[in-house]
Amino acid sequence: MTISADTVVGRADVVWRRTFDRVLVRVPGEGVVVELAGTAVALWDRVEQPCRFDDLCAELAGRHGADLGTVTADVAAAVGELTASGVLDGG
Repeated sequence: MTISADTVVGRADVVWRRTFDRVLVRVPGEGVVVELAGTAVALWDRVEQPCRFDDLCAELAGRHGADLGTVTADVAAAVGELTASGVLDGG
């Protein structure tokens, strides 16, 4: 997903499971399991439904009491990595 597309959403066809403190995600047809931990779990929870990138960043910054600029940069990097790994929809 490119950030300019303005919408972030998890792929509907991924297989995932929540553990005590992590989310494990596997894209069908791929042998790689992506492990999400820490604040990435909160990101995953939010992208189950399509959301605007700016809204996602503002929500996560507010939830974690963090600087919006820092969160935006971190979320942009995470979205890029998760899109490249096939976890997020390329919308």
